[in-house]
Amino acid sequence: MLSGSKKQDKKSLPARRRDSLVKESPQQASQDQSSRYTFRRNRTLTGSSSAKVASSIELHAELRSPRAHVHHLTSFRRRLLGYFGTVSFLALGVYLLLSQLVATEYFHVSGVQSIPESVQAGYTKTMEQYYTARPTERLRVLLDEGRLLSHMQAGHAEIQSLVITQTGLGEANITITVRKPIAKWSIGSDDRYVDGNGVVFSKNFYASPELTIVDSSGAQVDSGELVASNRFLGFVGRLLSAAHERNLNVSKVTLPAFTTRQVEMVFEGKTKYRVSVDRSAGQQIEDISRITAYLDRKNITPGYVDVRLEGKAFYK
Repeated sequence: MLSGSKKQDKKSLPARRRDSLVKESPQQASQDQSSRYTFRRNRTLTGSSSAKVASSIELHAELRSPRAHVHHLTSFRRRLLGYFGTVSFLALGVYLLLSQLVATEYFHVSGVQSIPESVQAGYTKTMEQYYTARPTERLRVLLDEGRLLSHMQAGHAEIQSLVITQTGLGEANITITVRKPIAKWSIGSDDRYVDGNGVVFSKNFYASPELTIVDSSGAQVDSGELVASNRFLGFVGRLLSAAHERNLNVSKVTLPAFTTRQVEMVFEGKTKYRVSVDRSAGQQIEDISRITAYLDRKNITPGYVDVRLEGKAFYK
């Protein structure tokens, strides 16, 4: 009877009184408070500023102890140094890359104070053609200098060697060593030059040599090609050396027509002396010296003298 009367009393209470009785329940009050302040959980300060109070997340909390603060600064400093080191390494790599890059070339000829602008432009154009075909070789570390030299010599036979020196970012000096002529090679009406290796070239930076080699053999020779074998050029060199020892000044050397094993030499005068590359140069110069003395005594001026046979001389 009593329990039933209590239920009836609660039902007879006003709605406001019934709501207040429900709120007074501890469990319901806790739930209501939790739901009411849920939006403030992310604003809760975690951690502790006291060194005596430890926290499981003190290194990531808003409040840090002195020890946690020092640890945080050390970690931050390490990250900062890592970023700085990475940036410095990349900057150094870019600098080294640019320091090896050749974008602008300045040509210099060894032993020559200045070269014409047209020659400079020709060298630059030839080198740019090489770099256009092989762009990666603009980096010095990837450059094949032997192949570059061959490419330059194909267009400019007077180049004997070259040295590339980096002078700045993207700039390089190319020092060229040109061939020194030992004789002027006349092919028809065109004058070219020959160096000690027998290479023909058309651009000469030195004084014109006194010795002239006239090619009457009929062979077609282009610039950059060997006009004769090294044996032939060595033979001509020994002839000139032996003649100089006997005070015989050679003024002209001629390759006769239809032969490459004979040489005609003209000393101070009009007489031609025909020699053979198959016989010793010194012996033939000795024979020339003797026959010249004989002809001077007899006051004879022949058109040519043939000393190709040992111990004999023929003149006409």
